[in-house]
Amino acid sequence: MAAENREPYLASSTLDLGTSEGDDMRHYRTKWRIDDVGRECSRCGEYKIWDNFSDNRHGTRNKQSWCSDCFRAYRGSEKPKEYRITEDGRECSVCGEFKKWAEYHRRNDVSTRHMSACKVCIKKKSQRDKDQGRLRNAELLRKYGITLTDYRSMLEEQDGKCKICSSTDTRVKGNATKFSLSVDHEHGTGEIRGLLCQRCNAMLGFAQDDISILERAIQYLKETLE
Repeated sequence: MAAENREPYLASSTLDLGTSEGDDMRHYRTKWRIDDVGRECSRCGEYKIWDNFSDNRHGTRNKQSWCSDCFRAYRGSEKPKEYRITEDGRECSVCGEFKKWAEYHRRNDVSTRHMSACKVCIKKKSQRDKDQGRLRNAELLRKYGITLTDYRSMLEEQDGKCKICSSTDTRVKGNATKFSLSVDHEHGTGEIRGLLCQRCNAMLGFAQDDISILERAIQYLKETLE
């Protein structure tokens, strides 16, 4: 059933900027109704119970933000093409060439125990997706219900800095790889709180968002550093 008795959100954005009660800190929250029974699908907007959403350990309540019906419609209902599959190999579902199994990545949750697309095609598609930002956009939609444009707006709002430590260095100790700032959200409600560096995001995660643990940690440091 559709969501009722709530004020509509601006259709131009998946984020609603507001003001926290008691201070002037700006925060972000998703526009979707989410509760213990279910949520509104971030694609069709209909409120549905959690059984209508596929599992996703990175999503709100460990569920996808799109309902199963929207995923099926997105993927299409055409009859899948039949490919030549033998003990030696198969036809690639992208380029159509017959290749040995060594040319495919392993995938143990399908009957062939291999991906349907060959390694060459997967690599080409991955590069195209990265170049065009599709991969990141899809990831943000799946996990948090926001677009890459929304993410960049948040990044600009924070001047490209972590919202806690104000650092622009997102590297993990001992690793030269520079990561994008993580989207920090409240797992129970889906409320997006800001963008954090890897270290600060991990800190909140290990503390389980428990303010008392963080306060005791501050007191501990004060006592031991004096």
